[in-house]
Amino acid sequence: MKPKVLLLIALGVIAFHIIGHTMGHFTWKQSEDAKLTDIIQDMYSHEFAFMGKAQTLGEHHDGFSWLFEISLMAFAVLTWIIAKRISQGSELRAVLLVMSVALCCFGVVELIYFFPLAGGSSLLAGLLQAWAYSRSGA
Repeated sequence: MKPKVLLLIALGVIAFHIIGHTMGHFTWKQSEDAKLTDIIQDMYSHEFAFMGKAQTLGEHHDGFSWLFEISLMAFAVLTWIIAKRISQGSELRAVLLVMSVALCCFGVVELIYFFPLAGGSSLLAGLLQAWAYSRSGA
């Protein structure tokens, strides 16, 4: 399979992950479980000092979620750019290699701390990028 096709498939997987993560980001505080609702409310009820900034644990969680959202979007844009320009000996291959490793690492962390669909999406995108890297020549 051509590297460009592999990268466009990876882009689709990343887009799927962005959509899922965005939905999760905006709905994670909604629960029918009374105990979980209490815990979520508690996460936003007490501020603590962290590195010179007062914030709640919930705000801290939201910030990490936004950082991940931005990272996924950056991966998507970079994947699109590289897919359009990948060629034998392209300098973009190095960026592709770094992204594939990063996405695979994200996938492992997601499998450990979150859930299989998220981890599988990141791993699949990273492996597709690694495959495109290997097919794009030395």
